[in-house]
Amino acid sequence: MSLSSLVLAFSAAQWLLLLVFIIPVLLLSGYAVVSLIGRPDLGVGGKLLWLILILVVPIIGAVLYFMLRPAPQEQNRRAQAHHGKH
Repeated sequence: MSLSSLVLAFSAAQWLLLLVFIIPVLLLSGYAVVSLIGRPDLGVGGKLLWLILILVVPIIGAVLYFMLRPAPQEQNRRAQAHHGKH
């Protein structure tokens, strides 16, 4: 099946589902992953656990990540305290 026939096979409801639900979920999860990778206060283990949660249950994982992560100032303070110990 070629790409053009696959695109034509999508119904209006499927396109609506794609635009309204799937794309925003992918954007939210992608933003959560990018934010997670850039966090200086989490170690590899913590990042890996969050990454698994975000990828396995995208909506719940991403929303929990954004709700539970500390403010950027707190992240920086934690990172400085962590680097000061070593």
